[in-house]
Amino acid sequence: MKNKANTLRVAEELESYKDVLDSISMKLGRELNELELLIYSAMWAERVSYKSSYQWIKSLPTEGDRVIVGAGIANSGAVDIGNDLCCVFKMGSHNHPSGIDPYEGAATCVGDVIRDVVSLGAKPIISLNSFRFGNQNLDRTQWLMEEVKKGVYDYSSLQYVKNINSEICFNSCFNCNPLVNILVAGLVHKDHLILNRDVRVGSAVFIVGNLTSNDGIAVDEKTGSVAKSNPDLSSSMIKTILELTEQNALLYVENMDIAGLVCACSSIGVRVGYGVDIELNKIPLAKDNLSIEEVMLSRTQERMMIVVDQTKIEEVRNIFNRSEVLCTQIGTIVENETLTFFDDNDVVAEFFPEDLVMGYTAPQENRRYIPLTESNHRDLLETIPEPDDYWKLIKHLLKDKNIGVKLHIQLHDQVEENHSPSDAIVLYDKNINPLCFTISGNSNYCNSNPFVGTQINMAMAVRRITCTGGKAIGINDCLNLGSLLDEKVYAQLVESVEGLSEACQFYDIPVLGGNVSFYNESTIEGNRISIQPTPVIGMMGMLDSSQHHTSYIYRKKGDMIFLIGQSHNDIAGSQYLQSIRKGTPEGIPYFSLYEEKKVNDCVHKLIKQKLIVSAHSVDEGGLFFNLVASSMPLGFGFDITSPAEVRKDAFLFGESQSRVVVSVSMENEDDFIDAMMEYGVSFSTLGHVTKGELRIDDIPFGFIDDYKTDFQLSSPFD
Repeated sequence: MKNKANTLRVAEELESYKDVLDSISMKLGRELNELELLIYSAMWAERVSYKSSYQWIKSLPTEGDRVIVGAGIANSGAVDIGNDLCCVFKMGSHNHPSGIDPYEGAATCVGDVIRDVVSLGAKPIISLNSFRFGNQNLDRTQWLMEEVKKGVYDYSSLQYVKNINSEICFNSCFNCNPLVNILVAGLVHKDHLILNRDVRVGSAVFIVGNLTSNDGIAVDEKTGSVAKSNPDLSSSMIKTILELTEQNALLYVENMDIAGLVCACSSIGVRVGYGVDIELNKIPLAKDNLSIEEVMLSRTQERMMIVVDQTKIEEVRNIFNRSEVLCTQIGTIVENETLTFFDDNDVVAEFFPEDLVMGYTAPQENRRYIPLTESNHRDLLETIPEPDDYWKLIKHLLKDKNIGVKLHIQLHDQVEENHSPSDAIVLYDKNINPLCFTISGNSNYCNSNPFVGTQINMAMAVRRITCTGGKAIGINDCLNLGSLLDEKVYAQLVESVEGLSEACQFYDIPVLGGNVSFYNESTIEGNRISIQPTPVIGMMGMLDSSQHHTSYIYRKKGDMIFLIGQSHNDIAGSQYLQSIRKGTPEGIPYFSLYEEKKVNDCVHKLIKQKLIVSAHSVDEGGLFFNLVASSMPLGFGFDITSPAEVRKDAFLFGESQSRVVVSVSMENEDDFIDAMMEYGVSFSTLGHVTKGELRIDDIPFGFIDDYKTDFQLSSPFD
């Protein structure tokens, strides 16, 4: 411990844990030293221990027919995808670092998540992003977005991981606190999955990759420097680990991320069931004169810990040396139950690993919260006069960056060379059925009602997987919130988790992992400005066959356009309401889990029967921009009629849930209608696909090429 102020801070932070610390002292048979107290303070911080959230997130369902590794078992989740293969995927966040240094914050985020996937032996293949930025007109917002996108792209490309923009949103509540959430997925043969291997006493513990420095230790308190990425080193290290994985030469692999050496070692200890001895003086350092606590808590990037059987040590060393990647033995698996750190043969700190790890005996906190007075679905249409010029309104909405960026992503970033764009990203591999992924995280809905808003985010993800032709298998979540000091924020967490748990059980979709990010707020001129609660859902699904891959784009002039589900006189929570009121929209859109299930089951059957050409979920932006997105890729248009019972602006721009737009060839129209009557799901005829003109109620609204030009001019990327 270097200074008195630090000692006093740690003592204050640990005051409420006196009984726990006394119990640990009794087990050790001595008083805890200052270094040990500092480590407990760091490891029991909210960002590591989840001490305020674990009691809630542990209620999420984690088991399923395909689940091999559920939440809490390892750094990533894994599911069986057939053919003796597993898909490993993980979602993580680097919100605070990205607000300080957006390039490195984003780059290290994707690096951290990639290493979590690699820790189970999987080769990372694809990554998806969910970004939140502030007011779209601020220079800072543009700078943050450009640097974040560049950081993710630069890092991913050097790992040969295909990065696809999935969700970018703008809201002034994120002006000072951007959100950077990233999902990474990879594949591994079941025989090479690094899980439940026979780790024995005497096995060697190595640190591989980067030299250890003192960067990144205090960044979550919004001080200090953001840890720097080294994607070239990462690429070599991961390639070497995957080579050794295929040779079954590694017993255990652990990412050194959130609390560095201590966190990695304690995770190894609790999961292998033995003690770990670590010799701190053997750790290769980037700087002289690093303190012991800096070495133990460093967040230096591109480092991993591996456990190796004694018989494989030379083989492992030789392969790392050939790759020119640092590989140093720093410890040993031992018979006792403790994690012990030595410095020149002197014991400097000793812990019981379970006391440091979430979900074991690390202390938890029961925080007080007041149940929220939630906004339910209500009629807001009467508060807004009906527009008298829809063409002018459409032009206005096209300038909204939240709409422009969504169209940009759909038209450009998600169009792959060999496969049609769809509501979810489809991953093809010759050895498996196609996999699909999507991200959903509308914060406006959750700001009004965290319970229902989180369920809508879940439902939108399921609907997108369904419209792609898949069945959802599992999720990861990132729960992004404000300060825990605010009882309202804690209530948002509780109700988001409760809503997610109910939705997961309803859909029978397990949670494979996730994280909670608190303290996304800033104080400006004495006023605390917090983000909206933003639970982001990363979902994975699988198609039965590549024949079922369904695009959202229109293919042929004359194809009929139908709406499955019902439109309502409802603009609550919509981007339309936000745009015309120039503020956070009130309320939540119409939503029913049971209607969602009926619509999903219906669309799934239609795809299997090959009765539809395209399928596109109606969500943010509403029906009109759904139709525009389907028209743009091949230059088609649409001619539709609005229903008399629904006001036109609600019909076109409302975000009522449980709706899917499908196109049907003229040859299949009768069979489609017969099937819909059999399924008993509400549907209506919207109109038909045109050569390029857009018409609503027989009124022309320009040509699709005009919209391409308009949204390109307003795109946040230009």
